[in-house]
Amino acid sequence: MLSISPVNDCNACSLGIASAGRCKLSPTTREAGATLCAQGERPRTVYFIKEGFVSLSAVSPKGAELQLTLRGPTALLCTEALHGEPSPCEVRALSRVKLCGISGDAMSTWVGPERSPARVVLDLLLSESRQQRDEVNFRQGDCLSRVARFALAHARFLADRPNAVRKQVVARLLGMRPETLSRCLTRLEKDGVVDASRGVRVLDARRLAAIAMEDVAA
Repeated sequence: MLSISPVNDCNACSLGIASAGRCKLSPTTREAGATLCAQGERPRTVYFIKEGFVSLSAVSPKGAELQLTLRGPTALLCTEALHGEPSPCEVRALSRVKLCGISGDAMSTWVGPERSPARVVLDLLLSESRQQRDEVNFRQGDCLSRVARFALAHARFLADRPNAVRKQVVARLLGMRPETLSRCLTRLEKDGVVDASRGVRVLDARRLAAIAMEDVAA
């Protein structure tokens, strides 16, 4: 559910309470239309929304819109800064927004030292979030590009454990019929980019990556 109630009292803010009155985040403001982070950029700052709304959008390499969501007060944005990873989406202010920001390194230190329970749990949650995002992306684009992306992402697993996941399950993950999955694998085999005789083994990662990036609108 989209939060609409602004965070006006730092003493009642969850981050403020956790900081015991010594909050590490610094307040800042962005006007409507301002870009907090571009898609593909490696953000350096993690933002907490106190007031206002932002959009999170992503487009394919050919410009087709893949995602558009909204976030409001209490949302934590640009968490990719914690691991130095590129942002999967553009974060843009829809209204004047009040934020609190902290560098990714500073937040990691504040959460806890390496191997502490808090840091370990945070890393696991970020990893799970990344996997869920990738799984949504597997259903974007035409069927051939979906299969190519899945093969690239799970090449080692599919090659080492060819019978671990049934074809019907993979087809459901990719939002297609098993027959469609079989046709796509046959086509990729004919193109010489995979060997699907036993599991799926990537033969030409560069060409497979090019197929994976094909746009649904192409």
